[in-house]
Amino acid sequence: MKTNKIIAAAVATVLLGASSVASAEAPAAPSIYDNGPASARLNVTDMRETEKLAFSLYEAAMQSAEAQIYVNGCMNSTSSVTGYVDLNDADITVNETNGLTIAAVARNPLAGFGQHIDVTQTAGQNLLNGKEIEALRGRYTYNQKNNLMVNERTELQARGQRGGLDRFRSSVIKDFYRGDTFGQGNKYEIIDYGLQVLSKNGYPVNKYWQRSASVRDNGVEGCVVFVKDRLVGTSACRITLETTGYNQPDYFDQTGTLKIERVNPNTPSPVLTACNNG
Repeated sequence: MKTNKIIAAAVATVLLGASSVASAEAPAAPSIYDNGPASARLNVTDMRETEKLAFSLYEAAMQSAEAQIYVNGCMNSTSSVTGYVDLNDADITVNETNGLTIAAVARNPLAGFGQHIDVTQTAGQNLLNGKEIEALRGRYTYNQKNNLMVNERTELQARGQRGGLDRFRSSVIKDFYRGDTFGQGNKYEIIDYGLQVLSKNGYPVNKYWQRSASVRDNGVEGCVVFVKDRLVGTSACRITLETTGYNQPDYFDQTGTLKIERVNPNTPSPVLTACNNG
C-alpha cells in the first residue's frame, strides 16, 4: 500500500464523517486500521531522541499558530522556520527577526514506559506573524515503542481581539509507524496520524486533524512535513510546517516554512506527498 493511498484513505474517512452527520452513522476508521492495531512486533519505530525533540518543537510551533488563528482568523501567511537539535541544544525559531523561539529538553527515559519531552518559550522571542505569543510550555510523552505520543496539555497566551492576553490550552494524540510497516518499503520514513483540540479558558473551541511524514537524509536532504486541518471552527484552515536538511542520529538541522492557508481538509498537500515519496 502506498503512503499517498493511506493519506487518501484518511481524507475519505474525514469526508465520510462529515456526510454521516445526516445519516447518523459513525464514521469508519482509516483503512490502515481495517484489521485493528498492527502487530506489536511490527508497529515499533526506531525514532531517535533527536527526532522526538524536533517533533515536539514542531508541534509547539503549530499549536502557537492555532491559537493565533482562533484569535485573528485564518489569514494566509508564510514564515521562515529553523529547527535545530544536537546533544546540548534543541530549539525551533519561526522568523529569525523578532520571531518566536521555543526550546526543548529531553527527560531521562523510564524503562518499560517511555520518555517525556518538555518545551518552553525562549524569553524575549515572542512574535508569530507580528502577533504576541507568551508563556508557552508543554510536555510531550512518547511511549516505549515510539509509536504513540500524547501531549495532554500545552499552555500559551495569545494577544486577543480586545488587547489582552487570552489563555489557550492544546492537546494532541499521535500514532507513528515506520514507512515499511504497511508495505511502503521505506524504513527511513516515520509517518503519523492523529487529532488535536484547542481550548480557550478551559473550554474546547477548535478541533484539528493532523498527519506528518519524516524521511531521514541519506545522500540527499531529509524532510519533515506536519499538516493540520481544522475540522471544527469558523472556517477551513490548514497549517503546514515543512523543512528539509539533516536528520542524523545526534544531529537535526533543517530549514523551511510555516504556512497558513484557507483550504479544505480534502485538498491535496504537495509537500506532504513529496516527502512521503522521498
